[in-house]
Amino acid sequence: MSGVCLPVPRLTPMALILAICLVCPATMFAQATSGSRVLVMPFSTEVDAGAPGGSGAALWLGEAASILITEGLTTAGVGALSREERLAAFDELNLPMTSALTHATMIRVGELIGASEIVFGEVHLGSTLKVHARLIRLSAGRETPAVDEDGPMTGIFDLFARVAARVATQTGRLRPNVTAQAKPLPLDAFESYMKGLVAATPAVQQRFLESAARQAPTDSRILMALWTVYSAQALHDKALAVASVVSGDTALVRRARFAVALSMIELKRYDGAFQALTNLYAGGHAAAISNALGIVQLRRGTAPGTGTPATYFKRAVDEEPENTEYLFNLGYAQALGQNGADALTSLREVVRFDAADGEAHLVMSVVLAGAGRSAEAQREFDLAKLLGAESDPAARVPGTRIPASLERVPSSPDVTPPLRLRTMVANPAQRDQQQTASFHLATGRTLMAADRDREATYELRRAIYLAPYEDEPHLLLGQLYQRAGRLTEAIDEFKVALWCRETVAGRLALAAALFESGDRAGARQEVSRALVLAPGSAEAQALMRRIGG
Repeated sequence: MSGVCLPVPRLTPMALILAICLVCPATMFAQATSGSRVLVMPFSTEVDAGAPGGSGAALWLGEAASILITEGLTTAGVGALSREERLAAFDELNLPMTSALTHATMIRVGELIGASEIVFGEVHLGSTLKVHARLIRLSAGRETPAVDEDGPMTGIFDLFARVAARVATQTGRLRPNVTAQAKPLPLDAFESYMKGLVAATPAVQQRFLESAARQAPTDSRILMALWTVYSAQALHDKALAVASVVSGDTALVRRARFAVALSMIELKRYDGAFQALTNLYAGGHAAAISNALGIVQLRRGTAPGTGTPATYFKRAVDEEPENTEYLFNLGYAQALGQNGADALTSLREVVRFDAADGEAHLVMSVVLAGAGRSAEAQREFDLAKLLGAESDPAARVPGTRIPASLERVPSSPDVTPPLRLRTMVANPAQRDQQQTASFHLATGRTLMAADRDREATYELRRAIYLAPYEDEPHLLLGQLYQRAGRLTEAIDEFKVALWCRETVAGRLALAAALFESGDRAGARQEVSRALVLAPGSAEAQALMRRIGG
C-alpha cells in the first residue's frame, strides 16, 4: 500500500487554544502528562481505479480513519488525543502529519506527548472498504493483534465504530456508554467536511467546509471547523457568526462560547468579550479563560469594578503553573504597569523553563535598562537579538519603551507542557543549588549516551532550570533536539549556550545544525569563528570542507 502525505494547515493560536482545555479543563493536563491517552495517526490509503469516490478519496480517507477511531474511543471512555492536539504536537516537533512516518518516529512522538498507545494502519478502498488497524503499547513496546474489518463505503461510520470498539477493548480501559456519540453526517457532507480539514490552503478549506455546512447547517463540528478557517483568514465577522449558532445541547457548546469571545476580542468588542468570558468562567474555571480575560483588559484598559490585566494573568498562572505563555503574559503586563521588580521575577521564571524565549529576554532588557542596570540590560538585549526577537536589526542598545502587542494566546495549553518537557523540581529550596544542577547534568549525559533521549531531556531541563546560565546543559539539549530532527529548537539552544559561554564546541554544534537546516552561509560563518578560537581544530577544518569554504 502507498502512504498518502496529507497537507496540514497551520492552525492559528486562537484555533488551537479553543479546541483544548475547555471541554474538560480540570483533568486534561493531568491526562496528557500521565500517559493515559491514545494517539491515532492518519492511516495510509490505497484506492482502486473505479472505486466509489474516485482516486480523490485517498486524500481524505486516511484522516477520516483517524478522526472516526478517535471519536469511537472517546465514546467508549478511552482517552484519545483530539485532532487539534495531534496537529499541535506535530507542528511543535516540526514533523509532517503523514502516514508514512516510520514506527520509530511514531513511537518517539508518542512518548514525547505522553501517549499510552499509538494506533495506525491501512485503508483499502475497492468494491468494499477494508480497514487494517494496529495498536502499539508504548510502555511495553509491544504490538497487539491487528484489527481487520470491512464493509461498504456507504457504511463507513458503522465500519469504523466496530474498529474503534475493538481497539478500545485492546487498551484495557473500556468504559462503555461514557459519552454520547455525535450523530453521523450524511456521507456527502462528511466527505466535504473531511476535504475541508485536509485541504492545503485556507481558501480551499473554506470552500469545502461551506459546502458541508450547506448540507448539514447545524452540525457543530463543521461550524467550529469553519470558525477556525475564518479566523485564520481574519474573517472575524464570519467566524463570530458561525460560532454563535452552535447549539447549546452539543458537546462543543463550551468551545463555541469561547470562540465567540475570541472573535469579539479580534473585532475590538471588548465589553461583550469580557462578559462572555466571565459567564463562561462561572460555568467552569479554566486557565485559558483567565488568560483571555487578561488580554481583554490589556487591550481595552481596566474598566471600573474589574481587575487589572495582571490580576487575570496571575490567576491563569495559578491555575496552570507550568504554562509559560501565561507566565510571560503576567510578566509583560507587570512591565507595562511599571512594576519592574515583579516583571523581572515572572520573566526570569519564563526563561528558566524556556531559555530561548527571545521576547522574554527583550522585555527584561527594557525593564533592566529603565532600572539603570545597563550591563544586565545589554546582555539580555544581545540574546534577544540573537534569538530574533528584536525587530530593528540596526539597534545596538536596549530600547526605552516596552514593545507593543506581545501578549500571547497560547498555541495549545494541553499539549505544549509535555512537548516542551516542563521541568519539575521537587523542592523549591533546591532551585539555586549548583550541586543539584550538576547531578541532573551528569544524569542527563549518562542517559543521552544510552540513547534514552526522553529521560535525558527531562534531566537536562532540570539542570537548566537550576542553573540557566551554564552552557553545557543547553549544548547537550541542542544535540538531543538535533538528532530528533527538531532543528529550529536545536539552533536556539546552541545560541543560548554560546551566549552563556563561547566555546569551540558550541560554535561547531551551531554550524552543524545550521548546515543541516540549509543555511550554508551561516554555518560557514560559525566554523570561521571556531577556527579563530582554535586555528588547529581538525574537527572545524573537516566541517568547513563539508560545508565548502
